Amino acid sequence: MKNYKEMLNLKVFNMQDINNLTHNEKTSKSIIQRMLKNGYIKRIKYNLYAVCDLEYGGVIPDQYMIGSKIQDDSFISYHSAFDYYGVKNQVFYLVYVSSKNKFNEFDFDGYSYAFVKNKYDFGVIQKGKIRITDKERTVLDNINRPDLAGGNEELIMCLELMTQLDNNKIIEYLKYYNSKKLYAKVGFVLERFKEDLGISEEVIQECHKNICNTHYYFDSETKKLKNKFISKWNLIVPEIYLTRGEGIYW
Repeated sequence: MKNYKEMLNLKVFNMQDINNLTHNEKTSKSIIQRMLKNGYIKRIKYNLYAVCDLEYGGVIPDQYMIGSKIQDDSFISYHSAFDYYGVKNQVFYLVYVSSKNKFNEFDFDGYSYAFVKNKYDFGVIQKGKIRITDKERTVLDNINRPDLAGGNEELIMCLELMTQLDNNKIIEYLKYYNSKKLYAKVGFVLERFKEDLGISEEVIQECHKNICNTHYYFDSETKKLKNKFISKWNLIVPEIYLTRGEGIYW
């Protein structure tokens, strides 16, 4: 049971984690094989394991802990981060995991784990054994990629549930993205959610001064749906953003 207690503290682990405890690769392999055979742990994927609850048999770590351990730099992102913060509308069994290093997507314990390429290191925080985008980066990432937010309707509903954001972080993070289109999209969306998210006029002005004269579609789906051109932001947006509060979903 000594080894089980050590693994219980790890919850999710790989061979290197056990090597760090035993300082002997052969011993580590032997321990893992014995624990697998006895049902103390389950193999998630190659070189990744989850500790089991000995009373009920299920795995102890949740999908956020598992996603955070897939790669050394992996973290929970996009709609899965919304889910973690409790602002989801739909129940998703797809976990978005961002990393600079690609991994093959896989299924485990009722969840599918999907790789999303990560280009940036800012706005990622550690919460216990979970690495995840903070609320500010979560909002910006999902505005940037509504397809990974579950679509525009889901994005709107998540934003309506989100708590107030740090205005200084929003301004700082937008500089890292350095995208004229994203400034326009964020400015348009946050202007509509100013009161809900505690967005200051300074943020809106910062976004507006960084847009350009190019007309952008909000996303690829906007071209297929009813939309409207917003001259202030040089942005063609889905009508759903303009009818917020009027439809059957609100």
